Amino acid sequence: MIPQDAARATLPDSDVADLGQGPPVLFSHGTLLDRTMFTPQTAALSDRYRTIAYTSRAGTSRYGTERSLDDLVDDCLAVADAAGVERFVLLGMSVGGFMAVELALRRPERVAGLVLMATQAAAYTAEERTTFGALLAPLDTEGTIPESVVEAFRPVIFGERALAEQPELVERWTDGWRRRPARSLYGEYRSWIDKPDRLPDLAQITVPTLVLHGEGDNGIDLDHARAMHERLPNSTFAPIADAGHLVTEERPEAVTDALAGWLDTVTPWEGRS
Repeated sequence: MIPQDAARATLPDSDVADLGQGPPVLFSHGTLLDRTMFTPQTAALSDRYRTIAYTSRAGTSRYGTERSLDDLVDDCLAVADAAGVERFVLLGMSVGGFMAVELALRRPERVAGLVLMATQAAAYTAEERTTFGALLAPLDTEGTIPESVVEAFRPVIFGERALAEQPELVERWTDGWRRRPARSLYGEYRSWIDKPDRLPDLAQITVPTLVLHGEGDNGIDLDHARAMHERLPNSTFAPIADAGHLVTEERPEAVTDALAGWLDTVTPWEGRS
C-alpha cells in the first residue's frame, strides 16, 4: 500500500487549465476523474473558445471536505470568478452534471448554456444508495483507495469497448485511483449520494442545453439522458455509440464533433447581459 503521506503529496493545491480566447466554457468532471478527461475537447476548442477545465476539490489537497452539491456549486463559481468570467457555458460530466443543474437553478444569470454529459437529474433510488453505501461509506479512513473498490469501479467508468480495446486508457486511470487517498473518493460520494430529484425542476432551465451520453454507459443509464432531454425546454440530444461513462476519452472525436457543432449554434454570450 502507498503511504498516506505519499498519496497526499501527489495532490496539488489547485488544478485549473485555462486555454484559448473567446466565449468561456467551463468543464467540470465526474467521480474518480480530473480535468484531464476533457483534454481532447479543450485542445480542439481552444482556437475559438476560452476553455476552463478544473479538477474538483476531491483531486486536490482539499480532498474529503466536500459534503454537498452546494459545495461544488460554490467551487465552480469561485473558478469562474477567479478567471474574471461572469457568464459561461457550463459542461458537467456525471457529478459535474449534478452540480451544473444545481448551479443553473440557483444562479441562472451566470449560465449561458449547459452541457449535461453522462449524468442524471433524478435522485438515486434507495437500492442504489444502499449499494453505493456498502462500497464507499467505509472509505472515511486513512490510506489509499483499496483494490476492491478500484476493481468495482472499472466496469462502471469504462464501457465494454474501452475495456476490450483501450487497455492503456483503463490502466492510466486505474493506476491513478490506487494512489488516491480513500477520503478523496469518500468526499465525492457524500456530495452526490443524497442528491435531490431535479427532473421536475428542469423546465425552469431555458438556456440551450446539450444532453450527451454514451450508449453503453454502465455508470448512469442512457434512459436518464432521455428523461432529461424530454423535460428540458431547449435541449439537443447526442447519444454516442460504443462509449461508456468516460465518453470523452473512449470516443473523443465523436464527443468533440458533437460539442463543437452544438457550441457553434449558440449565440456568442460574452459581453451580453
